[in-house]
Amino acid sequence: MSKFSSFRSSSAGSYLGFYALSALTTAMFIGVFLWHLLSDSPFRAALEAEYLAFIYIVIAWVGLGWLMCLIAGIGFDVLPLIHGSKPFHENAMRQFLIINFAGQCVLCIATFMQSTEKILEFSTVGISFLCLSVLLLGGPGRRLSKQSMVASNDDEVGYASLIPGLIFPFFGSFILGCWLYRDIAGVLELGRSFMIMFLLLITLIMIVSHFNRRLNWEVINPEKVGARFGLFFALAIAHMLFAFLTGRENSDDITLIVQMQNVTLGLVMVWVFIMCNPVKITRLALTNGGMAHSRPIFAALWMLPFSSFHAFNAASYTSRPGIPGYATFLCTSALLCIWGYAWYLHEDHLHINIHKRKVNWLFILSFFTAFVAIQLLFLENSRGDTDNQTEQMIWIVASLFGAVVIASNFVRMTLLSLEPWQRIPMFYGRYLQDKSSK
Repeated sequence: MSKFSSFRSSSAGSYLGFYALSALTTAMFIGVFLWHLLSDSPFRAALEAEYLAFIYIVIAWVGLGWLMCLIAGIGFDVLPLIHGSKPFHENAMRQFLIINFAGQCVLCIATFMQSTEKILEFSTVGISFLCLSVLLLGGPGRRLSKQSMVASNDDEVGYASLIPGLIFPFFGSFILGCWLYRDIAGVLELGRSFMIMFLLLITLIMIVSHFNRRLNWEVINPEKVGARFGLFFALAIAHMLFAFLTGRENSDDITLIVQMQNVTLGLVMVWVFIMCNPVKITRLALTNGGMAHSRPIFAALWMLPFSSFHAFNAASYTSRPGIPGYATFLCTSALLCIWGYAWYLHEDHLHINIHKRKVNWLFILSFFTAFVAIQLLFLENSRGDTDNQTEQMIWIVASLFGAVVIASNFVRMTLLSLEPWQRIPMFYGRYLQDKSSK
């Protein structure tokens, strides 16, 4: 490896710390909510009293907490290799890990407070820490964009892989601002929709990156990425606008604004599904014995239509209108895609042949069970049957079990594994060779 290559690969392999923190905090999240689920804690009563605020807290904890650890770990590990730059420093990694962990710990403590006011006060501190950790990713994201040696037409994902890094500062500031000004009608709905749209963007980028860049299936032409992502952002902004207006309207009736909120959410999910060229991916994945790929990412792709269905159909559900599309996407596509991508990258570091990689069927089965439970829950709800505690418990338990399986596997394969591990993941080493020869 040349001196130039060594300089650029200095952050390769740094994902291990992020994975370990994600596994630890996922276990903490699961333990906390199992405790509140199985006990008669004040948190459950507070959840019913301040439902909108508490859903915001949970989504922020998931999206900016333990899932963000995986997203950041993946970015720190492979983006410098792909774009030929060194935007990340050890101090930035260390600061992110410490501040993010502190925020999740404070949120954990907040759930055990004895009053709604105390829970919200502690949650403000926790969300502030999480948003600050995301803000810290903005500097490296800008440097990555400026130092990138890859033209958008030469990258299989176009410029899309640079977008999250560029919007991190705005994202963190916006989510914190929405929480601090939550007393203004519509602001929490706006912040919540922004978090979901951001995770949907990450899901889209990871699906395209996996099939287009990592596996080279040519599912989307890089030259067409700009226009297609432009439509995605237009639909996402439209949904955020109607989510805000729905909160401002604060009506129990199914008004035109509420319908537009549901329609725009369904449309953006359908567009993400279409963008990924699902027909070609399915043909290559299943016909003639099927080409090697990540099963969780493939499953995440095909759960998007079901998420969009629940978004379109949200008005027919008798409780918590507007939530089904978010809940289905976050608990299926988002989790499967990010976990699947992170796991596949770790196997790349182990240099395991893609044709010999084992499928974690226990993990897949648990999420399939949760997925079926979601469908039954919303189907019964649309028929007016609100007594669906069984489906809710199956959904929650299956999702938590899947999280336990993947978190324990991350610990086993990263901290406790004796298998040979390489700092430069297989496939991504080609970027070092290509840039070093120029």
